[in-house]
Amino acid sequence: MKVVGALGFLPADSFNVIVLMAVFTLISLGLHFTFGLLNLVNLAHGEFILIGAYTAFQMQDTTGSVVLGILVAPLVAGLVAIVVERGILRFFYERTLDSLLATFGLSVIIRQLVQLIYSANPRTVRDPIGGAVTVAGFVLPRWRLAVVIITIALLALVWVMLGTTTFGLRARASVRNPSLAETMGINVGLVRAGLFTLGCALAGLAGALLAPINTLNPQFGLFLLVNSFLVVILGRQGSLRGLVIAAVVLGGSLSVLQFMMRTVYAQVIVLAIAILGVRLRRVLADRVVAYRERRLSVRSARTVPS
Repeated sequence: MKVVGALGFLPADSFNVIVLMAVFTLISLGLHFTFGLLNLVNLAHGEFILIGAYTAFQMQDTTGSVVLGILVAPLVAGLVAIVVERGILRFFYERTLDSLLATFGLSVIIRQLVQLIYSANPRTVRDPIGGAVTVAGFVLPRWRLAVVIITIALLALVWVMLGTTTFGLRARASVRNPSLAETMGINVGLVRAGLFTLGCALAGLAGALLAPINTLNPQFGLFLLVNSFLVVILGRQGSLRGLVIAAVVLGGSLSVLQFMMRTVYAQVIVLAIAILGVRLRRVLADRVVAYRERRLSVRSARTVPS
């Protein structure tokens, strides 16, 4: 089967559109916590995906079980995240440039450690279930279908957690107004650590889920980092609904464009779409604000006695 795609592993069929949308969502979900909510420019996001992918590979090599590797991957990525957050990044939440440099350095260190341990040679992870199913005439590889289903389940879980749980309430309060949250007895530092750990654990899980459908190497995370940031930025930081919409737009656009041109040109066009989308969103937001201000001034003028 011919293989195409910006990520280099998706099949050239109609189901590719849905799969790529799910992949864009999956690789961006962890960044929703670290960059979208915490406003921490986490350039090591791709390397936490890398940690998850190589954890799956290592567990396969050690125990022979890919499923066990997928289950362990978010735990390993989360443990690394706790050490990094408590040891380094907790000092940089209000210092954007410093956090950018710190996470860049961290990404280089993790990438070099992976290369030192596993070498630069390509590695593969077995498909946990294998085979394909036929639905309405479409042949759907089972594991890629599983990735789509798992992504939807993770989205629902994150939505419920942030929207209805006590932790989600404290997280939103800490992000919007840290000082006020502290006066209400919320441990902002602990909440931030929790958000960062969750984001990196989700990145590790994404890496493990994508490992069976891609060849691994120490540069694996770099291929996914740019698209992750494009999705979060286009969808608007902190907006889970916006993240899903952006993933659908960018993933769907890339998947369709790949059928018409080389992948590198398709990626350039997707980047242009993201830039235009951000610009259009800002223009529309400014017009909405101006319209509301005009409506408010009209109502105020009507209520003033003559």
